[in-house]
Amino acid sequence: MQTDPNWSNFFYDPKTDKVILLDFGATREFHKKFVDDYIRIIKSARDQDRDGILKWSQATGFLTGYETKIMEKAHIESVMILGRAFASKEPFDFGKQSTASQIQDQIPVMAKHRLTPPPEETYSLHRKMAGSFLLCAKLECQVDCATLFDQIWDNYQFGTIETEL
Repeated sequence: MQTDPNWSNFFYDPKTDKVILLDFGATREFHKKFVDDYIRIIKSARDQDRDGILKWSQATGFLTGYETKIMEKAHIESVMILGRAFASKEPFDFGKQSTASQIQDQIPVMAKHRLTPPPEETYSLHRKMAGSFLLCAKLECQVDCATLFDQIWDNYQFGTIETEL
């Protein structure tokens, strides 16, 4: 994944109607188990499955299982906020969304009650996601995120049992 959501790292080719990545210096790989668990968190958010968010957040290492209910609620709520884009029945209007500020409202609670740091992989992943949301907001994009996510989910190849342990 390219992890630097900077305008100058991409080039739009109008002839092919494609965006081309120019900077490979900020790329990284993610372990299969992390990706498997993370997509399950997003699927749970998309399905408004709070128990699933909690289960897969613990499997991924966001939570230990010993958090206070206040921390669990703040974490689940922030994931649910992110999941709105993927659950929207209509194209998600990035120009009118306030996802980043709504998640930011949860940060003081999570900072006070967190028992473990988030998985290391999330720092670059969340930077990319935040940058993508901000880029889409600046462009006032309306994107059918639900259909895109469904296509990814339907074609996603989960790892073997060994990679899930």
